[in-house]
Amino acid sequence: MNTKNFLLIFISINSLSFIFGFILSEEHGASILDANQHTYPAISGLKENFLLNILNYGKYGENSYPLHHIIFAYLIPFNVGTIYFKFTSCFISGIYLYIFYLIIKNKFNYQNKELIFLTSLIILSPYFRSSAYWGLTENTGLGFALISIYFFIICQKNNTFKKNHLFLICVFSSLALYARLEFLFLCMFFYLFILNNLKIKQIIFTSSIYFIMTIPGLVLIFMWGGLLDEQWPGEFNYLINISTIPRTLLVIFSLIGFYSIPFLLVLNSKIKYLIKKNIINFSFCLFVCALTYIFFDIDIFELDPSQDYPYGQGFVTNIMFRFTRMESGYLLFSAIGLLVSYYIFLISNQNKILIFCLLTVFSLRVHFFTEYLDPLIFILTFSLLDFDKSKIYLNRKNILLLQSFFLALLTGAILI
Repeated sequence: MNTKNFLLIFISINSLSFIFGFILSEEHGASILDANQHTYPAISGLKENFLLNILNYGKYGENSYPLHHIIFAYLIPFNVGTIYFKFTSCFISGIYLYIFYLIIKNKFNYQNKELIFLTSLIILSPYFRSSAYWGLTENTGLGFALISIYFFIICQKNNTFKKNHLFLICVFSSLALYARLEFLFLCMFFYLFILNNLKIKQIIFTSSIYFIMTIPGLVLIFMWGGLLDEQWPGEFNYLINISTIPRTLLVIFSLIGFYSIPFLLVLNSKIKYLIKKNIINFSFCLFVCALTYIFFDIDIFELDPSQDYPYGQGFVTNIMFRFTRMESGYLLFSAIGLLVSYYIFLISNQNKILIFCLLTVFSLRVHFFTEYLDPLIFILTFSLLDFDKSKIYLNRKNILLLQSFFLALLTGAILI
């Protein structure tokens, strides 16, 4: 079978799996619970009485800013939870996929079928699918982030940052933040990149746009009396806390390590040589992770009242505990993630800024769920990260490897 047929078969499989998932009301990560208890009531409430419910937004327990809910309340004419509402949500998510297609088209010298195949891998993400099917906040934040990344890449490709592009980068990255708090890292990345690479006029212009875009958030903070509406959820420290940084960093590195596996295999044809070359560096990273785990007395069950499930610690921690019955089993992947992050960090200043911003913002989260990095790691790999892109050959072996990895992830998420 030639490569083109491979691509066509896998594109068809991925597309059909998404359609069947929609028909069968597939869910992941308690998406139905989140939709019915948090997202749908917030959308309905804002549509019913905007001012009253924006002032009391915290009662919905969304722990984010309400841009997604405002968009779905006023731009989608269908009642929440109906088949038409869900179909519209999927259609909007499809637009975001097209933006990603345009991004990789500008970054890689691939043929059209290869571009479509890479784009279709995102729809195997359990979290992208759930957000699309149920109209959750994840894809809205991701979509605005993709639009801002697209204009950023256009500027890099043309080697010029025009004011209209800078304006769009600032606006859409800010909208991503207002949909999902974790996209603060993207605003930080763009701003620090511009500070380090552009002229003073462009820096002043960017600073002005970002300042204007903070005004809605500042108004909400003034009305709520805090960064989030704490009248209802209770304690801000339960969501964001400096003291939990070591625990959260290990979780982040474990997810980075796991999701790096297919790229390590694609970029390195001689795996035995790769392992032999990096065994000492890996051992050192494992030592650092283990030392952090012991020194900070990390308890992966701390967020679970029953103290027997690693709630809010990412799926790698959960899976490794299930298989090994060792609380520290996930550190193997944390060490891989730390080593991969270190190598990426060394490649360019752009990578340094991106990794610094991502780890700084994400490590503040007390609960760290897999959905924060899936499919974000895949998107960042093909958009903002610098590396030798000529090494990503989409031959039959690598196509099969990527397809198998992401299809196995989806299958595991459905079965477990």
